Amino acid sequence: MSRPVRPYLWMLSSALCFASMGALSKLLADNSSDWRFLALVRAALMLLFAAAIGIAMRTPFVVRGTPILWMRSLVGSLSMICTYYTLTHLRFSEATTLIKSYPLWVAVLTWAVFKERPTAKVWIAIFVGIVGIVMIAQPHFEDARIAIATGILSSICTAVVMLGLKRLANVDTRVIVTHFAMVSTVVCGAVFAFADHARPIGAVSDPKGLTMLLGMGMLGTLGQIALTRAFALGDPSMVSVVGLSEMIFSAVYDRVLWHRTFGWTTLAGMALVAAPTAWLLATSRRAPGESSGSPGAAGVATSP
Repeated sequence: MSRPVRPYLWMLSSALCFASMGALSKLLADNSSDWRFLALVRAALMLLFAAAIGIAMRTPFVVRGTPILWMRSLVGSLSMICTYYTLTHLRFSEATTLIKSYPLWVAVLTWAVFKERPTAKVWIAIFVGIVGIVMIAQPHFEDARIAIATGILSSICTAVVMLGLKRLANVDTRVIVTHFAMVSTVVCGAVFAFADHARPIGAVSDPKGLTMLLGMGMLGTLGQIALTRAFALGDPSMVSVVGLSEMIFSAVYDRVLWHRTFGWTTLAGMALVAAPTAWLLATSRRAPGESSGSPGAAGVATSP
């Protein structure tokens, strides 16, 4: 396999994992589970799975870390909290649309902060993808302003995290994920502890709910590892556009699980989201060499 293709395949895998995790989270919220509790369980299970992988592969645990690593973990924790609020207060496709708008913010921040102007190819792909997700969402958000704001904030935080991951390309992927899991567990635990819970833990009342919680945590961990690998190996702007494919997976879940019907506008939007993803995958074989990450991080490719 050509090395330039690998970041985009990692990102596609991450998108599928996160879409599946989001669908389980929405189902659990519909089954009387508080969004704060779901965020805490997702973080805690990610810590459990990441720690197990680290112990099995003898990966060192990092508690103090660098400022960039702490920035990634703290901003990522805020993004996780906003994501769970948005997922449980909007329709699944609409929530995912807002959350996955971060490629635009990645491109803007790359240009504004790092003075690295995205190529015309990336701008075109972003424009086409954003048009596509707007057509898919067909939003009716008049009564959900707070959820809209948290969804947008989540996407901005994710963009900051993505750029931070590029600066951590020489750090083992498992170290990054484990540190994030530790920090997010503490942050989500604090949010859960100091909140007024109307319906905190409905999911733990039956075996099916417990199984769904376990699946949510496992998918979140796998998605986090795949995402970290993608941004360690590839260009942040281009990899982010591939992440828009999560919209396709979310739309499929919306149709299968919540029986949402799609008109021609939505179907056209799906095509517009898929088009830049396919374009980047097809042309990446001719792309200039990209960073391959660290030898330690590469080990995750075969043993996630």
